[in-house]
Amino acid sequence: MTVVTNEKKFDRFWTVTAGSLSLLALVFTIIALRTSSWTINEYSSDGEVQWHGLFYTCNRMKCTLQYDNNFWVIFLTILSALLLLLATIMIFLMGVHSFPRRHFYITPLIEFFGVLLLLVSLVLYARQSLINGISARLIITAIVLGYTSLAIVVFVAGRYSIFYKKNPADFHYSKTEKNEAVKRVEEEQAMERGEN
Repeated sequence: MTVVTNEKKFDRFWTVTAGSLSLLALVFTIIALRTSSWTINEYSSDGEVQWHGLFYTCNRMKCTLQYDNNFWVIFLTILSALLLLLATIMIFLMGVHSFPRRHFYITPLIEFFGVLLLLVSLVLYARQSLINGISARLIITAIVLGYTSLAIVVFVAGRYSIFYKKNPADFHYSKTEKNEAVKRVEEEQAMERGEN
């Protein structure tokens, strides 16, 4: 009994999985960026519970705008969210479009820098404040999801790099380019057989 697997379906499954994880990391990053519960101070001097976020410091009565101390954290988090958005789009395009498959190294690089900047922003915030709120936990979850997505994307990109070297005809758009590429590959294979 011979078992045949469809490699394109396998790659598309992993591409959709990685894209979904990256999209979830992006959503968690945006939620954590907008909420003000990065640090919860239950033992403040006035006896009030205080919540600190990137933009606001809140207590039971009011929220005050305070983002001067967190400028670099905000900047890096927004930049990482933009890179995660770009990486998510590129990951989903890997399954249906030939450009991300042909340039297989671009998508993992974008994903890596997006998650790395997210980690750096968390470290910068943790250097000045305690991270015990739900928003900080969302950022940690986004980092874990981003690195998991990165591992899957690197695996899929590695498979595409091997397939590209074996069969460049799969990575072209039009039939004329495909026919020319198929002829070129067949000629190379015939030359290799002739040498052996």
